[in-house]
Amino acid sequence: MTNNPGGFSVGGSVGGSAYNLQGNNNRVIQGEGNQGTLGDNNIVTQQGQAAASTEEPLSKADVIVLLAELEKLVREAQLSEDTKEEATMYLGAAKKATEKEEPKKETALANLQSVAETLETASQAANASTNLWDKAKPIILKVAGWLGAATGSYLLGL
Repeated sequence: MTNNPGGFSVGGSVGGSAYNLQGNNNRVIQGEGNQGTLGDNNIVTQQGQAAASTEEPLSKADVIVLLAELEKLVREAQLSEDTKEEATMYLGAAKKATEKEEPKKETALANLQSVAETLETASQAANASTNLWDKAKPIILKVAGWLGAATGSYLLGL
């Protein structure tokens, strides 16, 4: 191409897809599935999906075991009796909703969120429960994922 102001020319071979961004001061992102924008001072950003987890998906039985493990952590923790009672009450409700033939995931998720808030508040109030929060958080996040917590939910923001 001899006269190609602002155009797009390729020499050699191109693998994948190629797009032309027209205008001034554009940033180009290379890779599959990217799109171009026409105009000046454009920034093209595309988020890809993360690689699939190699972990086996949780079953309902796995979730029930995790909830029981979380309950044991709460009962053995150095927390006030009121905090333990509140957390175990929410855990019991989450477990019961999960055990149903057709799990009531929204109910279980709401109760799990209450457990998380209770434990997080307790961990901020006393250093002794920090270790509990460190152990409880990964369990809560796993169960929240199985229950279908929305991306912007409190639980997935932990």
